[in-house]
Amino acid sequence: MSERVFSTLAEWLGREPVVLATVLDTRGAVPRHRGAHMLIAAERAAFSVGGGRLEASVIGHARRLMQDGDTRDMVAIDLTGRADALGVCGGSLRVALRLWQGPTDARRAHEVVTTLQAGDPVTLTATEIGADVSLHVEADARLLIIGAGHCGLALYGAACALDYDICVHDARSEGFVAEDFAHATILPDLPALAASLHTRRRQHVVLLNRDYHADVAALSLLAHHDIAFIGMMGSHKRIAQVFAALPEDHADLARRVVAPVGLDIGAETPEEIAISILAQLVAFARQPRA
Repeated sequence: MSERVFSTLAEWLGREPVVLATVLDTRGAVPRHRGAHMLIAAERAAFSVGGGRLEASVIGHARRLMQDGDTRDMVAIDLTGRADALGVCGGSLRVALRLWQGPTDARRAHEVVTTLQAGDPVTLTATEIGADVSLHVEADARLLIIGAGHCGLALYGAACALDYDICVHDARSEGFVAEDFAHATILPDLPALAASLHTRRRQHVVLLNRDYHADVAALSLLAHHDIAFIGMMGSHKRIAQVFAALPEDHADLARRVVAPVGLDIGAETPEEIAISILAQLVAFARQPRA
């Protein structure tokens, strides 16, 4: 969510002051964890730090902060179910509030956006988040969809609601309507695909090609890059045929490639397949990194 949050912050700051709310330390069962952000202005809000009474409390504190002329605050949220708690999840969390306003903050917001969009991480200082600690913010992961058929289009459509830098490649010139992928970066050929792999973003790649030769061509490139997740659609027979066509990389690809991609939910339609793949990607992204 980092890029959308800070792009929105930079946009709003052109018209009004904005409070950046950031979840810091948490304990027990809570709806959002460290690094979740929310934006609160005088009459609007965007994104979420947990919803419900928790979020209503954060919004109330943020607007009082603006009215009082202060620049920072810390909100302690009790969700233990005890008297006066704001929920019964069982945990607790702290949310830092920092009022961003004026040309200096606006320039910093644009700087953060530019850095994240280049694929680089940003460290927000304690002053910038209104807390006693700094916070490391990563650029959104890249979702590279290879294969722009029915399943590729369904995956793109569903992924637009999540926080991905989306790229799409298809080896076919026919049947690939770039306008259908309006919010993605189109990679029209193998050189463009190869160039896209040189990024500091974490990369999730899903191969949804109709022709297994296209899988072979793409995997011959992917095999030599540090890709966080590679998934491939297809039957076990087809997958084995693809790997056999790459004898030098066979063992490595068999270890690295998740195939067939997607959680086993009995998906059949392109839309169901897209949901199964995105669910698998979310689960993968939430795993602790080695």
